[in-house]
Amino acid sequence: MSGYTNRVILLQFPDLGDKVSVLLRNPRLLPPSELTPEDVPVDANGQPLDPHAANVAMYKVMANLIAAWHVYDATATAGAVDVDLDADDLDAQLQALEGADQVRLIDITTENVARLPMAIINRIGEEIGRVADPS
Repeated sequence: MSGYTNRVILLQFPDLGDKVSVLLRNPRLLPPSELTPEDVPVDANGQPLDPHAANVAMYKVMANLIAAWHVYDATATAGAVDVDLDADDLDAQLQALEGADQVRLIDITTENVARLPMAIINRIGEEIGRVADPS
């Protein structure tokens, strides 16, 4: 079969939960235009004037790289349990909190990438960074 090998990279996050994973198109096999975020205005030190705009630009790149995922909304508060840290039944409260349903993200969009936990965002960033510094 002709073509590139290792076209996708499976990132698994067993420490975050069962089946939590992201399937990326291999950044090493993509042209620079697909890995370069949109320009955002920067100050004299090269720092973005609007950090939110810089994040959104990077989330767009990440969303374009993701082929499939099994992830949850880290920003979701639906079903959250109030916890009284001074209560006698603290263990039961914490178990209830852990057992609360979380919202699974289905659509791969810039907005949904922004809802991912930092552990996943950082790992995707590492894969992108390897293209610039393959060592």
